[in-house]
Amino acid sequence: MSDNQSTNSIKSVLTDWQSLLTIICGATLVLAMFPQLNWLGYISCAAGSVFALKSARDSLAKRELDVNLLMILAAIGAIVVGQVVDAAALLFLFSLSSSLESFAMAKTKSAIASLVQLRPKQALLVQDGTEKLVAVEDLRIGDIIRVNGFEGVPADGEIVEGSTSINESALTGEANPVSKHIGDAVTGGTQNLEGMLLVRVTKLVSNSMLNQIVRLVEEAQENKASGERISLWFGQRYTVFVLLAFFVSWGVRLLVGQSGNEAFYSSLILLVGLSPCALVISTPAATLSALANAARKGTLVRGGEFIERAATIDTVTMDKTGTLTKGEPRLVEVSIWQGDNRMDWIPGQDVPEAIIPALKSVAAVEKTSSHPLAEAVVKAVESAGISIPSTQSSRTVPGMGMVATVSGESVAVGNDKLMVAESHSVPAEMEQFSLSLKVEGKTTVLASGSDFRAVFAFEDEIRPEAKQVINELRELGVKQVMMLTGDKPETAKNIASHVGLSAVHAALMPEDKTRIVQELSKTGQVMMVGDGVNDAPSLAAASIGVAMGGLGSDVALEAADVVLSHDRLDRIPQLIKLGRRTQGIIRANLVFAGGVIVVLAVSSFLVKLPLPVAVIGHEGSTVLVILNGLRLLRD
Repeated sequence: MSDNQSTNSIKSVLTDWQSLLTIICGATLVLAMFPQLNWLGYISCAAGSVFALKSARDSLAKRELDVNLLMILAAIGAIVVGQVVDAAALLFLFSLSSSLESFAMAKTKSAIASLVQLRPKQALLVQDGTEKLVAVEDLRIGDIIRVNGFEGVPADGEIVEGSTSINESALTGEANPVSKHIGDAVTGGTQNLEGMLLVRVTKLVSNSMLNQIVRLVEEAQENKASGERISLWFGQRYTVFVLLAFFVSWGVRLLVGQSGNEAFYSSLILLVGLSPCALVISTPAATLSALANAARKGTLVRGGEFIERAATIDTVTMDKTGTLTKGEPRLVEVSIWQGDNRMDWIPGQDVPEAIIPALKSVAAVEKTSSHPLAEAVVKAVESAGISIPSTQSSRTVPGMGMVATVSGESVAVGNDKLMVAESHSVPAEMEQFSLSLKVEGKTTVLASGSDFRAVFAFEDEIRPEAKQVINELRELGVKQVMMLTGDKPETAKNIASHVGLSAVHAALMPEDKTRIVQELSKTGQVMMVGDGVNDAPSLAAASIGVAMGGLGSDVALEAADVVLSHDRLDRIPQLIKLGRRTQGIIRANLVFAGGVIVVLAVSSFLVKLPLPVAVIGHEGSTVLVILNGLRLLRD
């Protein structure tokens, strides 16, 4: 059993004991209200004080004071003046409130802990023609596992046989099933909704996306927001103030002629009314719920501090490749010259019969390369239903491209330098056409065979949600949204015009991005959104660094404050909205908790307030601010 599992088991046992003692405390309190059974009040006090005494002892060992100590002192005081039933009522309500707090706060943690239960504990390993059940921890990279329909995916991997729909909602918040085919990645903890799959394991379970999510959230729960740190700091000092107020009240009441018991009892009511429990819990109740809410949607925030910062973001800077675009080049246009005759083809449309041989030759060369542009050509040609022949030989020309023999003819695919090096003439019209495509922001590749010359134009596909996200950021009041990219200016401006951005900084080195982010940070709160690898320095320099799909990168996990487990750009405005909503709930909690304290404190002087009523007001406000914070668990 892991340390976390052991800790959770211990907490579960303690919570059960606390609930049992609370029940005993309440039952004996009811019986103690009968005069002949008044002595049961002491048993009620004993049962209700166990966990408060333990917490107070632990705090005193750290030389700290907390609300548990205040409640114990108030109960002792009530017993001293002969109000045993009131003391029992105080401890019962305090114990009940603590149990409710534990239950409510556990909901935020269980929202994350339940993720671990999504992954099957066993996997069906396919090996040497046989299948056997093994523990998921025993899987190794390269193992082939079988995932039947309507079963959970045991580990992160790549489909090698079959196609299906996968339910990824538990990890990404995406409600609709996602179609998966051979070559597509699947994630451990998601659900196979249809046919049988064979999956090659690509990550050990210890390094899986699911485990990374759990680790990040556990770390986030330890990383407190500044407001939470302030409330804890305030709570320590305020507790001292409450004790001083008790003694001052007691002394003043004696001086104005109240009897000793009455002065002492009234001061106890003031002590309970002033107790800071609701104030201290206001911030963590909200931030922990917000962290759980974000994590359920695949937005992993390192801690409450960054939920807090998200509310104040006024500038958003974005990388281009892999952020505003998908980072996957797509073949968008082909022009082929055969003599003086030029023919064009747009992938997805019918292919002119005359250019099929040329497409076959170029695709055959590109199939021997793993370059992203080469893969885009092969994908487009295969999608058109064209069979691709094999090459007889091929060689790479570093920095230029590739040359291969296809059907006995030499075919060159690469840049203009390759055409010169291989003595393939490039018509002036073709050269001018290639240049015009570059001005539009497209990437071009030239190709040449014995009877043709060609230009292949590529674009990095813009994320369909990018324009809407930028508009939404502006509607949220973000003052500046800009692109920071290392790509050439023509390409950057082309992408910017499509997504509605006017502020563009192109041809930047990583240090240039960092410098710009640092300059912007001098006048506001800056969020940097990047791919988490080459953007690591600027992610670290921003008020909030957001890594797109960064769970696959150790660099992203170190540099980013927020990691999007899937490439969902629309999570950015959602994070800002969540931050603002969290801040609003925290403010409401603090105002409400402070108001209750003022009302109870004033009432202790103006009316003869029974001690149990003060306890109900104090503990009731504590439970209510927790429940208000739990609203953030809802979508």
